[in-house]
Amino acid sequence: MTEIEGLHSADCVKFMASMPDECIDLVVTSPPYDNLRNYRGYSFEFERIAEGLFKVLKEGGVVVWVVGDKINGGKSLTSFRQGLYFQEIGFNMHDVMIYQKKNTPFMRSNAYTNAYEFMFILSKGKPKTFNPLKEKTVRNGFEMVVFNKGAVLCLLLY
Repeated sequence: MTEIEGLHSADCVKFMASMPDECIDLVVTSPPYDNLRNYRGYSFEFERIAEGLFKVLKEGGVVVWVVGDKINGGKSLTSFRQGLYFQEIGFNMHDVMIYQKKNTPFMRSNAYTNAYEFMFILSKGKPKTFNPLKEKTVRNGFEMVVFNKGAVLCLLLY
């Protein structure tokens, strides 16, 4: 491990194991996914990392997990499997946001361009802090509640 004025460079699984339980309020990370890059021998042990995050995160703490999926011929859905695993080990899937990438690498001829990544907002219990986005949108302010306008007809044709 290397430490420079409070900045640690270490294997995250080993480093989190050495940390006290429930000592972190917020983690924001974009880990490697689907072996899309060569990290010179680094192996991504997702389950151990997720469990380490749960160990070091304080009650009410938040993890922002920015992740995408491999595309070759279709989506791998690795991100969804990771989201479900986080829930299995005790995280609350507080929110799911979309990170819109500005540097899409290429146009695909047989599918839509991958111009986004998921941001899973995970919490240990109820988040103790929430800072809403304050950018004006088309639907900001108060809004009338939409009431049920009757039954919905579903027609299936064979």
